[in-house]
Amino acid sequence: MTVGHALTAVDKLFRDLMKNQRPFGGKVILFAGDFRQNLPVVPHAHKADIIESTVKYNPIWRNVIQVKLQQNMRTAEEKEFANWLMQLGDGKLSNTDGLHLDIIEIPQDFISKESFITEIFGDRITMELIRENPDRAILCPKNEDTFKINDEILRLMEGEEKEYLSIDSIVSDDPQEQLNFPTEFLNSLTPSGMPIHRLKIKVGVTIILLRNLNTKKGLCNGTRFIVTNLKNNLIYAEVLTGPARGQIVIIPRIDLITSDLELPFKFKRRQFPIRVSFAMTINKSQGQTLEKVGIYLPHPVFAHGQLYVAFSRATKRESVKIKIDEFSNQGHLIEGSEKCFTKNVIYREIL
Repeated sequence: MTVGHALTAVDKLFRDLMKNQRPFGGKVILFAGDFRQNLPVVPHAHKADIIESTVKYNPIWRNVIQVKLQQNMRTAEEKEFANWLMQLGDGKLSNTDGLHLDIIEIPQDFISKESFITEIFGDRITMELIRENPDRAILCPKNEDTFKINDEILRLMEGEEKEYLSIDSIVSDDPQEQLNFPTEFLNSLTPSGMPIHRLKIKVGVTIILLRNLNTKKGLCNGTRFIVTNLKNNLIYAEVLTGPARGQIVIIPRIDLITSDLELPFKFKRRQFPIRVSFAMTINKSQGQTLEKVGIYLPHPVFAHGQLYVAFSRATKRESVKIKIDEFSNQGHLIEGSEKCFTKNVIYREIL
């Protein structure tokens, strides 16, 4: 997901430091990644713009020697599932029913047959069950869908709900500019990568970190926790993933400033840098390994590799369940047939 400009910046830095005009100042740089997965996020961009923003289309890439890994370590014992994932990621899956080439048939064993939330998390969602089975999540293409599912799961959980409101402002030296944007308007904004204004939470809820708090202790962006105690200005949580797993940490409110270029001002929000993570976006799940994965598609995926990333978070075929809402280009597209279809977006130029 790194943009190509990052290579240029690092290359120039190393050339200056080493006083050497060879690529990266003569130093060996190791890249790791999978072009079947999500590409850089370029707002309002067309396919060509997204492809050109990748590291593969940077002039430095011609100096890179590529070594390909051959085995999916997550699915080492599931050869058939691993092969199906490779075909999905390479865009080689399709349909035999005369539909568009990008429309693929989802095998029936993946389709959720009962209550979607119950199928992933069980009948009762308690702290003990979450601690025993921490690696479960529902993945969605968009943030708005994750908010709905997280609110629904919160209502199903026992315990008292606590609400934390953010303090929002804009970064400006001009007092008049502050008055141009009412607080109510700022509260309604949730830019990408920012916590929400009205954070609802309970003890026993799983949360995910949105910023690096302490990288030495493993508190990095994407780390998941279970909430153990709620104070007015602090959240106590137990680490569920990473090297600090099992440790109790304190999460404070911090100031977060968005880099969203869509906004005509610098937006600052003081809030806990977390989101409830029973449901998370497919992009946010990249890099995670999950024991049980639910994929909720109220609409088809819209970006390269999203479907592949969602399915490949699991270690076993039976650990994945998908719920697809009927739409013009997904669901039961053939009248009288039980076959279920969805869209798979693959930019073959980047593979």
